[in-house]
Amino acid sequence: MKLRETEKFQRGRNGERLVADALKERGWMIIPSYDYSGEDDHAPRMEGQVAAYILPDLDICRSGMRRWAEVKTKLAPTMGRISGKLEHGIPLRHYQHYVAVERETGTEVWLFIYEESTRRLIFQKLGELGPGRVSNASSMSRGGMVYWTCDRFRVLPFNGSAA
Repeated sequence: MKLRETEKFQRGRNGERLVADALKERGWMIIPSYDYSGEDDHAPRMEGQVAAYILPDLDICRSGMRRWAEVKTKLAPTMGRISGKLEHGIPLRHYQHYVAVERETGTEVWLFIYEESTRRLIFQKLGELGPGRVSNASSMSRGGMVYWTCDRFRVLPFNGSAA
């Protein structure tokens, strides 16, 4: 089965479209980076002579402002054993790539999370989230995960619905 045919990929794509629609409703223009992954099913990347970085899902702009938007679709937040609060995480290596994209392009990266169970859309810029709590538990993503408590995010009301 090809990556694009998996349920996980389809859920993620649904979240990306939902965020894109919510941003368009607010006057943002979008360039969906995820459309430029090529034929090898790899995430789109920005490449240089000595390094390559995974790009966030959307390149967005409005009224002379430009941002990157990375979208994650999660079933629900998890209760952090250390924080004792609801939290969301992303692979640490992806976070490191997004920080590098922000540094190289001079354009802020915003993280959007669509919670399927609550139909809530939350977001925050990486600079506001900071490095988060890193976990290298072997059951997590290769290279570890980085977590932030949900209270660090802002809620984005939206009219759209998940497909």
